Amino acid sequence: MGKASARKRLRRNNAAPSFFGSKGAFGAGIWSQIVLLLVALMLLATCLGLMVLSVGPTVYDWSRMRQWQPMSAQVESVRLHKGGTARGGTYYAAVVRYHYRAEGTQYTGTRAAVDDSGDTWRSFHQQLSDRLHNAQRTGTPVQVWVNPANPVESVVDRSLRVGPLGMNLVIAGVAGGAGLLVLAMVRTLRRGRCGHNQRQAAEKMLHNS
Repeated sequence: MGKASARKRLRRNNAAPSFFGSKGAFGAGIWSQIVLLLVALMLLATCLGLMVLSVGPTVYDWSRMRQWQPMSAQVESVRLHKGGTARGGTYYAAVVRYHYRAEGTQYTGTRAAVDDSGDTWRSFHQQLSDRLHNAQRTGTPVQVWVNPANPVESVVDRSLRVGPLGMNLVIAGVAGGAGLLVLAMVRTLRRGRCGHNQRQAAEKMLHNS
């Protein structure tokens, strides 16, 4: 009687709709788990890449530049660069070349902003390149910021741009959160799979007995 009741309970457990069953809507097979794991890793890599390659260096450079000293410079050339991204978008960057004199030595600078790699915010780069172009055309000196400890380092605009920084932080946060959520789903799928296999093994033992 006890064995019959155990068999009935096992049949009910196996027959009940399971999100993690081998034939469930989501599937708990090994390939499903691998795909989900790869998705999670890509999302986490996106988050880490943005923090390490964009947000982190930008904030670090901005904090260093706060101690730099203002100096006059002459603009030699400037243009607004327009390029394409890997996802088919467009990015802009002010490309400039200027020279200045620090401690009796002339230096050449090419850094227009804290993050000089460019971004999709055209208005900032357009306004900066226009201002530098007007200074070049009229021969008017422009103010640049020079590192007193290493005068070869300089920048035209040392402001921290909240817009692009905030957007990268949001993207990194969403990607990281989604990656952790998918990892949690993979862990739950593995547990469900193990539980399903244990029930099958128990039912087999009861049948054999």
